[in-house]
Amino acid sequence: MTSTEIKQIDRTKLDGESLQRLLALKTGGHRALSLYLSFEPSQLPNLRERHMQASSLLDDAARRQEQDASASHEERMAMREDVERVRELLADERELAPESARGLAIFCCGAAGIFELLSLPSPVDPQVSVESQLLVEPLLEQAAVSGWCVLLISHRASRVFVGDRAALVEVASVLDDVHKHHAQGGWSQSRYQRGVEQETDEHLRAACELLLERMRARPFERLLIGGPAELHHRVEHKLHRDLQEHLAGSFEIDVERAGADEVHRRALPLIEADERAREQHALQRLREGLAPSDHAAVGLDEVLELLNERRVRVLLMPHAFTAAGFVCPSCGRLSAVAAPCPLDGAQPQAREDIVESAIAAALGQDAEVMVVRHERDELGGRLAALLRY
Repeated sequence: MTSTEIKQIDRTKLDGESLQRLLALKTGGHRALSLYLSFEPSQLPNLRERHMQASSLLDDAARRQEQDASASHEERMAMREDVERVRELLADERELAPESARGLAIFCCGAAGIFELLSLPSPVDPQVSVESQLLVEPLLEQAAVSGWCVLLISHRASRVFVGDRAALVEVASVLDDVHKHHAQGGWSQSRYQRGVEQETDEHLRAACELLLERMRARPFERLLIGGPAELHHRVEHKLHRDLQEHLAGSFEIDVERAGADEVHRRALPLIEADERAREQHALQRLREGLAPSDHAAVGLDEVLELLNERRVRVLLMPHAFTAAGFVCPSCGRLSAVAAPCPLDGAQPQAREDIVESAIAAALGQDAEVMVVRHERDELGGRLAALLRY
């Protein structure tokens, strides 16, 4: 298959929809190239270093395939074409400097017509895989992390940042023509200041309405407000109740001058405090649910079975948790043991890490996935779940 026969999909951002679509892709047993590149500015600040990173990983993929004694001549030729296809793509410098991305995932399998690019919101460990399945596990924890939105707002300016605990990027800004207070006294000053306050109110209201529209188009989980302290309370009152439900706190910052790094530095303590509070709340619900209500479960075998039954409301896992398991090739049933599937009798396929399949199953039933970072010792290195019933 030539490169022109591949249906190349435009670069997309990592979200629940793109992840589900990626998980559904099948290679038909053909070997696929999965490539992860890091664009973390502190480590790879320029295009030359990013090119070197990509070239080294692609060289490694080609070398592995050539040295694989089990690969046929056709498989080696197909992988050479896939490697060159990705090299050709990355020769365009714009692909290594995408707007507001901290990493890039590329999946290519010419024999199966797969060519996918995903911009990643958080840094990722650079790596390459040549296997019969796409390597999607590095995406799953990023997708599981709750998305954050930060609204910076002053008397005349507003800016919107989105991201997570690793980084925030600016996606919108508005500068309104709001008059400043003047130093004249008397009746004219009083009327002038009332006019300024009305204009400020209109500015705050408009910014909150735009934020609501953004949330409905591109949902986020948690919201922070940054700006002059005297405006925090006024902004909170103008937020729609759908936004108020996501509000996690506020902080002071120079709205017009602050860069993305400073916004992230000011927001991070609030993000971490909110993460810890939510983890503690979820773990308290876990403890209460284990006995006597049976509305919670702990342990790989039990949680996988509950995922099969679509009863999981919140899937909890320690940060960097991995576990081996099995998947039925016919119905997709998950299990911790290698017994034949009780539904269709099929022999399950082994997975070195069943967590990828568990997260996919949870997202597929609209369950929340919580990666427990701060209180992970309480889980004792085990998978856990809060149940719907």
